[in-house]
Amino acid sequence: MTIRILNILLFWTIVLAGTKVFAADTQAVDVRLQAFQVVQAQGGDELVPALEAEVGDTIEYQITYQNQGKAVAQAVAATLPVPEGAMSYLAGSAAPKAVQASLDGKTFAPLPLTREVVRKGLRVVERVPASEYRFLRWNLGDLAPGQAVTVSSRMKVISIGSAPKLANK
Repeated sequence: MTIRILNILLFWTIVLAGTKVFAADTQAVDVRLQAFQVVQAQGGDELVPALEAEVGDTIEYQITYQNQGKAVAQAVAATLPVPEGAMSYLAGSAAPKAVQASLDGKTFAPLPLTREVVRKGLRVVERVPASEYRFLRWNLGDLAPGQAVTVSSRMKVISIGSAPKLANK
């Protein structure tokens, strides 16, 4: 059974275009999303344009943000959702490395995320498994007219279903 990456791309493009670029002039920031299947080659990983994927496949998403306006786009932040139940973020794969993550799309913190839990009556801090991350965010700063920045992350396909679910925002 395969999952149509094209459907996920369409879904993510709508999400990214609608709510995931934060800048003073969002009309001027163009967002382009590409998906690649990561395949093992003799020289290392090879990226092949992805149209379909199966459970267990690794997909690299590359998102390019380009200022198409005539003025500086200030304080641009790029947010990439991790569809709950369909894909799992692969720890350490985000580029640039200065990335933040969120479990709910509201509260972001630098990686690795931690949480306080009670174990045997004691409060302890533990790392949140990367598989629980639902959003990644990069603070790109200001983009000059014509300037483009690309962010990327790898995710593993963990289940095949209809449209991916996102955590409540």
